[in-house]
Amino acid sequence: MNEPWQKMLHLGDPAFTATVLVNEARRRGYDWTVLQWATTEQHSSRIATLVHKAVRGVAWEANFARHRIRHPLIHLHSSLALPHVSWALRTYALHLHGTDIRTQQYKPEFRERVLTAVRDASVVYYSTPDIREHTLPHRPDAILAPVPVAASSTPLGAAPADLETADYIFFTSRWEEVKGGQFQIDFVRALKAQVGDSIRIVGLDWGPNADQARDAGVHLIPKQQYPDYLAIIAGARVAIGQQSGVMGASELDALDLNVPLVSPLNPDWYDGSSPSLVDPPVLGRTVAVDDADGLARTVAEILNSEHLPDTHSWVQQHHSPGATLDVVLRGYEHYL
Repeated sequence: MNEPWQKMLHLGDPAFTATVLVNEARRRGYDWTVLQWATTEQHSSRIATLVHKAVRGVAWEANFARHRIRHPLIHLHSSLALPHVSWALRTYALHLHGTDIRTQQYKPEFRERVLTAVRDASVVYYSTPDIREHTLPHRPDAILAPVPVAASSTPLGAAPADLETADYIFFTSRWEEVKGGQFQIDFVRALKAQVGDSIRIVGLDWGPNADQARDAGVHLIPKQQYPDYLAIIAGARVAIGQQSGVMGASELDALDLNVPLVSPLNPDWYDGSSPSLVDPPVLGRTVAVDDADGLARTVAEILNSEHLPDTHSWVQQHHSPGATLDVVLRGYEHYL
């Protein structure tokens, strides 16, 4: 191989996208690696926290410089990180995953940083269709790179012991406004009214609205390591996606594991403009996000159905590591 992107450094790893892409690229013979952002533990003393942050920052910069010598091209997974690495950037790809382009670009203190990163990138990717409207005004040539998932090829961990023999429905997302907020809680209440105590409703003890979910009847479990989280999804009768109108990695994990997924999808985003946006095998996708009763009826119908869609094959076609890497490489070939 003699492509310029034979050696590529991925900075950041939202939703494990960089790790999945790098693993697939290595399988094909590329020399790619991932460098995570530095994190700082919080100490009781503010001074100790600042000192630790400074030390970690210097160590990260040194590690970045070492990798930068070996990997001349960079695939940046956050526009907000630009000031930390701009000294080393010449030719780079930018991958937008959500918060920076969807939210932070509209805040005066972040706007110029985000838009500079978008404008100066050689190629721009965005990971979900809801980001499109926030990206294309600045980069009409931006490319949808569908979120890659590797759930079906990841060894499953262990679900909590009390779920091993239980029938349950699993809410895959944290309880937060960005994931549906009050719509999630309304859905739980409607679902509880529909199925009663015949099946357990399970979710993660995660997010500012978790207490509301518990009060509405959800059996909450702690956040899990990824293999254990996949085991919980795999054991569910039905997986419930976020009520924001879009699918993320968790929803795609469920589909990859062939677990029926109920998730309302925004038709303006899943409009057929890209192959991964054509007829996703999601049940309840045409139900409105605020139609809690309609979504609950959809779940009840699934629980009583003997004929469920093959969702794994669709994920392999559009969201497998190989499928997404092919999209990324076509972008490199055209722009780098």
